[in-house]
Amino acid sequence: MVTTKTNAVDQIKNQCSHWMQAAARLARLENLASAAAWNGVNRDVRNLIIQSLTASIDRIKSFGQQLEVQLQTDADHDRLRRSLLSLRQQYINTETTVHFFTDALNSRTNNAIATLLRACDVLCTRSMEGILPVLGKEVPPCFTYLDRGLGASILKSGLRLWDGSISPVAAIKITFHNLFRPTATIHETGHQVAHILNWNNALATQLQQQLHPYNPLVAAAYAGWASEIAADNFAFVHTGYGAVASLHNVVAGSPESVFAYHEGDPHPISYLRVLLNIECCRTFYGRGPWDELEEAFKQDYPIDRYNYTSTRMIRACQRVLPRVVDICLTTRYDAFGGRSLVDLVNPVHVSPERLEKFQATSGAMLQSHAWIHQECLKLLALAGYRIATMDEAPQEEYKRLELWMRNLGTTTGEN
Repeated sequence: MVTTKTNAVDQIKNQCSHWMQAAARLARLENLASAAAWNGVNRDVRNLIIQSLTASIDRIKSFGQQLEVQLQTDADHDRLRRSLLSLRQQYINTETTVHFFTDALNSRTNNAIATLLRACDVLCTRSMEGILPVLGKEVPPCFTYLDRGLGASILKSGLRLWDGSISPVAAIKITFHNLFRPTATIHETGHQVAHILNWNNALATQLQQQLHPYNPLVAAAYAGWASEIAADNFAFVHTGYGAVASLHNVVAGSPESVFAYHEGDPHPISYLRVLLNIECCRTFYGRGPWDELEEAFKQDYPIDRYNYTSTRMIRACQRVLPRVVDICLTTRYDAFGGRSLVDLVNPVHVSPERLEKFQATSGAMLQSHAWIHQECLKLLALAGYRIATMDEAPQEEYKRLELWMRNLGTTTGEN
């Protein structure tokens, strides 16, 4: 016969046992992500994740063991209850952390997808290697994972996780529709680099100070958008027009979304964001297909036709687009060692002219693993540019991109 526990302390003991058993099961990380998923990521990244998650789970176990001792010696029910609730919350927070990483890794269960994601890992790492070591900073380990939706995102290395631990790696989400145009991952590594260098605050300050004489409201708006503008700039200098065209695909939704302004949102108004990125192309490349994109974009979203609350703000912000490009890309910052962003990564290297010359000489080199690793960002810029500018369906370009991405992902697949 089952005896019903009526004693309050016995109930706490029962709940403590429940959470301790759950923690023990949570510790079996091999049950939460398949062997293929774990093996689909770089060995060093895998070990860092396992070490971090194991340490988090061990903290639950240690606290639970302390509560078990407390249950034997402490008769204060309220104090025991508070300890139990603390154990419960620690478990919930740790479970959230564990499942974030294991769910992300499980997007690599399929070997074909894992190979492409490993290629994206390399692209992300290479984009950070061009700046951080020059400035005396280490490149954080990172991995990408596949998920649904429109936009990419990042859980930055060095940030505090749900359970209070510090993320040992950067986890970058790439959406399925952009897997073969992954310039958005470079936007996300831009967030990581800006975080490490504290460029966001410096950029916000410059936007505020330099635009304030023109219009204080415009200055405040751009300063509030600094973090997203910085990440867009990072993607642009590495992948040129390809990043701009890909961004357009993501944000070109309904007129309500394109003209929407939400105070406190770090993302610029989508209408302005597209035009700002086009202005980057115009500044460094002159005339080009981005002019046609701008014409089509304005035709699809005629600002004179709509009377949104953001219209006045958009018009005022539009007038300073060239100045904003200058502040972002050619102004010198202490964060960059007294240099500008384009001093560190020159977007001219991925101009249409340079990319055309690069394509003319790259054919035979696509069989070279070392060359692909060295030039992967330029290959991404080339693919993004050609896909965005080809008159007909660019199926051959997608095949070419998939070929070198699989080559890149396969050569980095040793675990």
